[in-house]
Amino acid sequence: MQPDLVVQAGNINYTGILLVAVLATFVIFFLAILGYSIFIYFKNRDREKGSIDSVLLQVAVPRNNETKIDVMEQLFASLYSIKKGGWKQKYSVQPAISFEIVARREDIRFYVWVPKKLQDLVEKQINGAYSEAEVLEVDEYNVFEETGKVAYKTLQLGKNNFYPIKTFKDLATDPMLGITSALAKMGPGDAAVVQIIISPAESDWQKEGGKFVSDIKKQESDAEKAKFSTSGKTLEAVESKISRPGFETSIRIIAISKDEETAKGTVTNISGAFSQFSGELNSLKSRKINKKASFMEDFLYRYQPMFNLFGNHTSILNSEELATIFHFPNKQVTTPHIYWLNAKAAPAPSQIPTEGLYLGVSAYRGVKRPVHISNTGMLLRIF
Repeated sequence: MQPDLVVQAGNINYTGILLVAVLATFVIFFLAILGYSIFIYFKNRDREKGSIDSVLLQVAVPRNNETKIDVMEQLFASLYSIKKGGWKQKYSVQPAISFEIVARREDIRFYVWVPKKLQDLVEKQINGAYSEAEVLEVDEYNVFEETGKVAYKTLQLGKNNFYPIKTFKDLATDPMLGITSALAKMGPGDAAVVQIIISPAESDWQKEGGKFVSDIKKQESDAEKAKFSTSGKTLEAVESKISRPGFETSIRIIAISKDEETAKGTVTNISGAFSQFSGELNSLKSRKINKKASFMEDFLYRYQPMFNLFGNHTSILNSEELATIFHFPNKQVTTPHIYWLNAKAAPAPSQIPTEGLYLGVSAYRGVKRPVHISNTGMLLRIF
């Protein structure tokens, strides 16, 4: 007779089971990361094409203009209309527009980088907000020197996106004064760029902010649960931020100099100017740069960050916050070396001849008209 087979609990290989469980968890985690990476790469598959098919606009305004900052807020709010809807917003990146300030020795200029398909819209919005502005399509600038040293920094919100930073309504002076003052200190061979890239954001951050306010109000309405740890002023500030359109925002600062120490000092001075936007609820803080090559690629091609890992996250600023950080200067900005518009442009007269000796083309706000001088006009000039 064969002996009975007895299974004893003590003989179960718990180490093997644990190893299998750990391995399975690792495989699931790896597959999840792989799937996420493939989705992100697929979503960003056309971003290089979109970057190349673009134009750079130089914007100059008269020194004595009195245009207020809230005009720029309206401009940013109107740009939310470029947002893709439907399935496209899930499987492709949103259009990006970059607002930039470029400084060289004794020269500070304002630029807007925009996809060609949005050029007409953006130009009209700028001319509508700043009626005396000159908007010119220009060649790409190059601030890099072959032997120059480069320093850089990128900023993101320190807290949740629904918490606001300080805006121009909270500041005693025009914030552009502080930023341009830091940019006005370029020496020979030095250069610096402030790049602010925006893309329309989804409404998730607004829903999260609305839920935060709703939960606090509900909690404080119950005498037993009320803690009164969140002030009414805070709730009002959150409600104000989420009431305006939001944009995923990347703020990059780059400085070039003959030596690394000077370049780093310039970046520190410029990023210090952004501390004026720090408030009780939120602030702009340094974002980790994991790979210099990836950062420089994003800067040159005006890409939004593809991944937000290791403490980095998407920052969303609303139209009021963006207008605070970037707007075209008015007469209150007394910083030296700003490139101002010294001559006012005007369209060609409506009664100019359409026939005769061709003189050239009159271009005004995107409208081009051939300019001729009639035969009669030529005779009058001769005699």
